[in-house]
Amino acid sequence: MIQANRLHPWYTRLWRLARLDYLKILRTRGAPTQVARGVGYGVFIELIFFPTLGLAFFLMYPANKYLKGHMGASMAGFVFAKLIAFLTIPPSFILGSKILGLPNYKDEFYITDPKTKQERMTGLSETWEVVKELFSTGELFNALDGWTTGAAIFGVVLGIVAFFITRTALRKYQAHGKERREEILREKVEAKG
Repeated sequence: MIQANRLHPWYTRLWRLARLDYLKILRTRGAPTQVARGVGYGVFIELIFFPTLGLAFFLMYPANKYLKGHMGASMAGFVFAKLIAFLTIPPSFILGSKILGLPNYKDEFYITDPKTKQERMTGLSETWEVVKELFSTGELFNALDGWTTGAAIFGVVLGIVAFFITRTALRKYQAHGKERREEILREKVEAKG
């Protein structure tokens, strides 16, 4: 089997796919509010159900069907949230544990640098080590309750932010398209007259 050479490296192809998805959202037919609702639902559902690892995808259809969102835009919001979801893990654990009155997991997810004496959030591999340690000590289910509670709050906040950003961008894009069509129409009328 002969493998064809790729014209562009993987990161260029990935950037083009992301740009195509962005343009698909902007060119989606429908009211900006409906499309923006779909994006917000996708972000919210992904972040609130990130700990369940898969349940979220099956909840998007009923949410969009009964809450008047746009399914395609919801998928885009879901994928976007999946890309940033790992950044919300430590803050979700900490916030959820404070709300539920669980042990403080801040010490687990923040490391003090011995040289500078400043705190920094753990990296992805260190976060995984913390999760494995919580599992081995039997505290994982308490921590998962905290994680889910914190993730729900982050999901609501980021979903609302995504809604407003998307709606504003869609309204500007549609207004620009309408303005451009009217300009072309005026030019055609002037050319005939």
